[in-house]
Amino acid sequence: MRRLLPALLLALLLALPSTAGAALIHGGPKTQPRSDRAAAKLVQRSSFEPRPDNHAANHRMPTRAQLRDFRRRSDMPNKRWVTGHFTGTTDEILQWGAHKWRIEPDLLRAVATVESWWHMYTVGDGGDSFGLMQVRRPYHCCEPLTSQATAFNVDYYGGILRAYHDGKQPWLNQVERGRRYRAGDVWGSVGVWASGRWHLNDQEYVAKVRQRLAEKTWRTDRWF
Repeated sequence: MRRLLPALLLALLLALPSTAGAALIHGGPKTQPRSDRAAAKLVQRSSFEPRPDNHAANHRMPTRAQLRDFRRRSDMPNKRWVTGHFTGTTDEILQWGAHKWRIEPDLLRAVATVESWWHMYTVGDGGDSFGLMQVRRPYHCCEPLTSQATAFNVDYYGGILRAYHDGKQPWLNQVERGRRYRAGDVWGSVGVWASGRWHLNDQEYVAKVRQRLAEKTWRTDRWF
């Protein structure tokens, strides 16, 4: 029975929709995210869960007090929309965060593959980066939400990716950079998450994300 399980999970994966050739981020700088409820309605529900160890974090949502504290402490431009108010499987949460922020789900799936291999308990950067998307302190706020609540972790990443993409981070033109920061650059936005600088020292990271996106690693038997 144990030998059959990966094949069954793989069959579920292969049934997930493909986004090959589609735009990865939709809308311009004035585009607002969908509501939590509207994003949830777009999620394709499935029993697929390659990371059962995420279960507790996948069903944990921030309290109102925690969200108030997050918004008080964070300087992220899109913080007012970050709620983490969703529960489900790991893939459903990635879908939800993507639909909320008008990003193609496969892009978030690919980033999460590179960052954590979809393991919510992953801790990187010497104990400073947490969760599916590896939200890093002290650059981002707030613990313990980023390490204990999967939907908050993904929601935060969606919000910061949109902030980069929509031109809301002008400080990137005031520091060392590979090219001038501008709105609408998907791969610059993905790369700065890893490098902290615009098109600078991010080539390897972006190449990995693009590879995972192209091969859809989460649909292959390598995943298990």
